[in-house]
Order: sequence, then structure tokens, then C-alpha cells
Amino acid sequence: MLVQEFKLYENIFIETNIQSHNYDGVILILYPQDLVALPRDINSFVDNISKLDKHIYKVPTVWNCDYVSGGRIVLSPTGKITPYSDVSVVRDAAKKGMTRALDAGMKKPLLVIENVVNFPDGQLVGILGALEALYVPLQIREFKESKNFIHLGFHSDEKITESFERIVRNALALERSRIFARDIAGGDPERMSPAKIVEYVKHSFAGDTNISINVIDDQGIIAKQYPLLAAVSRAANNIDRHKARVVEIHYNSSNPSRVTETLLLVGKGVTYDTGGADVKISGRMAGMSRDKSGAAAVAGFLKACSILKPPHLKVIGVLCLCRNSIGEDSYVADELLISKSGKTVRVTNTDAEGRLAMADSVFKCSEIAAKELNPHIYTIATLTGHARACYGNYTASMDNHSAKATNHSTKLQFSGTRMAEGVEVSTVRAEDLAINNGKCKGDDLVQYDTDAKCRNHQLAAGFLIKVGGLEDNNIKYTHLDIAGGAGLFPEEPTAVPLLTLCHAHKVLNI
Repeated sequence: MLVQEFKLYENIFIETNIQSHNYDGVILILYPQDLVALPRDINSFVDNISKLDKHIYKVPTVWNCDYVSGGRIVLSPTGKITPYSDVSVVRDAAKKGMTRALDAGMKKPLLVIENVVNFPDGQLVGILGALEALYVPLQIREFKESKNFIHLGFHSDEKITESFERIVRNALALERSRIFARDIAGGDPERMSPAKIVEYVKHSFAGDTNISINVIDDQGIIAKQYPLLAAVSRAANNIDRHKARVVEIHYNSSNPSRVTETLLLVGKGVTYDTGGADVKISGRMAGMSRDKSGAAAVAGFLKACSILKPPHLKVIGVLCLCRNSIGEDSYVADELLISKSGKTVRVTNTDAEGRLAMADSVFKCSEIAAKELNPHIYTIATLTGHARACYGNYTASMDNHSAKATNHSTKLQFSGTRMAEGVEVSTVRAEDLAINNGKCKGDDLVQYDTDAKCRNHQLAAGFLIKVGGLEDNNIKYTHLDIAGGAGLFPEEPTAVPLLTLCHAHKVLNI
């Protein structure tokens, strides 16, 4: 077997020799026997082990093996693959295999993921799964030395092919972006307060000539330009680090003549959600530092663009950062607010703050989009528990009429399936817009219809469509409710839908 090692980043390599002395163990993703042909010695070893213990096809196990680096091998099974299975079985096997290797004391693992025709992006997703297992939260990294590996290899058969190198490079770029997003989403309410997020974002993008950042932190400007966000933030304004900020991150192609699409992404960045005056009770406040996962995903997508530099995209990301606090200046139900679009909004529940935090930015993006080439506006938010109740750990994707005409959510669902990020298509209907019409005399909109018994995540999309001026014009708009998929506390944040967006908008260099 050809001995060759190719360095990608510090301590991360592509390796063609499965018996290299540079590693202290091998992780093998174990598919059902009829899917992948293993090297002869390894195949014989697995056959003999399976006669000893059929459990190897159910859970990750560690074995002594003379045919691999370090003399030991982790067999991490995908389990049975059926016509209903998707590539998440590969991701999960790789993540569990890496976790088992670390538990076994491996510091220099070599990962073997064979290409499987059932899953075109199986190797990419598998590598991402293994890298996910290596993630250490930001505050732990800052507190103590916590690197959990010395040397990491990805195995390639016979020779380092150009296609496999691209797969690994893309995986590393995507994981860097996901780490950035996870750090923001998972940081506690103080480590990732609005002021600290601004600081972290600026530091991360420093020196990138394709990226420009505009921070709006003057409370007078926010009150005038983002009045609904300002209302949500009122009770937090006496603490400087918790005051609202709007962060605009612009990615510009190195060759503007090649740009074919303009993306405008608005992310909900509520750094802590107490519920406000309609306070969360019965322990439901715990984990609400994750209410900034939408803004984190937007920042992560811009990070992916910064690294991979897609020439065909122009991207504007908007992080709507605030804290929904309780205090003597809290906004309360019954208030009548005037949005930037000029529409009045009657507050009905201060715990439905996410749509207000994003609303004025959506309207501003609709004005910008009218002057851009092939624009598409997104909102990304952990917006409703209803989306999670409907779709479990998947993202709910909802199009306005213009995006629906291109079947955009269906395309996102396809990309999500390819990248192991589940996306379910949800339809915004006429009643989901109409229910947001004002109930009091003269009111334009109601923040949330408290009598609504169902369709809560769709009516939230309807509100954003109406307040953002996207009801009648022909600008494509998609709302992504990631409440189910963002990662529930205390599990680590997932950074969804970063991978889906990168695949759908061809950010990857594949």
C-alpha cells in the first residue's frame, strides 16, 4: 500500500497508509456487509469478529487489530440502512466512532469512511460528524487547555485524489464555520451578550477583504430605524453590554461581474429570553440563551462564504441582537408600536419577541433587495415551539408566493437531506397572513393572535411577510424556523441550517 501523507492544516492530514505509525488507532465506519467492499485483511478481521460478537453492527466497539495503525480499531456501525434512511446514519456513526475513540484514549485517530453510492455526500457528511465530536465549547476552551487530539487523519485509498482532497477541505471549512456559529449560539448570556457578540464577530472576520461589517449600536438610531427591536430591548437598555445592536455583515465577491444571486439573511439574536413581562414560568426559562441561534447561523454562513469565497454570491447578513429582559421599562401587552414600514403593531405577548426583533430588518432588506440582482431574503430564528411540536428536530421552511413559485423550500429540503440537516416544507396560506390583521380599531397588525389554536409557526411567517412588505411584491422570501433543529440545551448547538444553505447556494468548492 502506498505510504503518503498530505498535510491540510496543523495536525490534520490525508493518509493513504492504514498502517501508518503516525496514528494510535483507526476508526472504521461499518456499513451493512453488502454496501462496501473493505480491504481484504480488514474484511477478514471484521468477519471473524462478527462471529464472536454480532453487537459490532449495533454499537461502536474497540478491538485489537494488527492490520491497522496503533494496533486497535473502532468499528462504528451505521446500523441497518433502509429505503427510508438518509445520510444522517453516516454522520451519527462517524460522530459516535470518534467519541468512542476519544473515550478509549486515542489522541491520533485515523478515520476511514468509504464512499457509498446511496449517499453522494456521505464522505463529506461523515467527516463533519467526526469533527463535530471534537468540538469543545468556547468558554471551556477559554478557561483551560482542552484540545482533545494531537494528530488527525482522513484515510484515502491508494493515492490522494483531487476529489477527496476537495471533500476534506470543504469539510474543514464548514466545520470552522460551524464552530463559529456554535460558539455564538452556545455562549452563556454574559459571554455572548450583544456587545460580546459584536466583539467576537469583528475579531473573527478581521483582515478579510471580502467582508465588511457595520455595527449600529446608537440607541437613538435603533429607536428610529428599528423601533420594534428597540421596544423588545427597552428593559435591558440600562446595562450597556445588553443594549440592542444590529450587526450587518457584507460578503462581496472578488469578481462582482460573476455575481448571479444576492442573499439577504436576517437572524434572530435574542441573547436571553426571559419572556419579558409575560415571563416564562415553571422552569421554561432555562436554555433561553439559545434564542440567538438564528443570528449565530447567519454569522456562520457568512464565515463559510469568507473561507470558501463563492464568486457568484453577494451576501448581506443581519444579526438582530437584543435581550428580552424584565424590568420597570419592559414593553408590555397592549402597547401600540409603529414599525419602520409605517404599519402599527399591537403587542399581545412579550414572549413573542423574536418576530419583533427581526421585523424592521426584514423591511429594510426588502428595500435593499429591490435594487439587487436576483435577491432572496431569509429569516432564520428559533421562533416557535410549535415548529418543534410539528416537525421534531427538523427545520420548518416557509416560502412567500415569490419563493414558492420557484419551489425554493423543496430545494432546501433536498439540500438538507444531502447534508444531514432535516428540512420540512410548510406552506404559508392566506389565513396565515390574514390572522395577523389588527383587531383593535385602526390597528394594522397584531403581534400574535392569542386565540390561535394551531398553525402558530405559519402565522409567525405571515406576520413577517406583512410587516416586511413582502406580501405583494415579487421578492423571494423564505422563513426558516429552527426551533426544533438548533439543539436543545444542554446538548451542543447544531448550527443549522448552515450546511443546507451552503449546499443549496453552491458555496462548496465541489
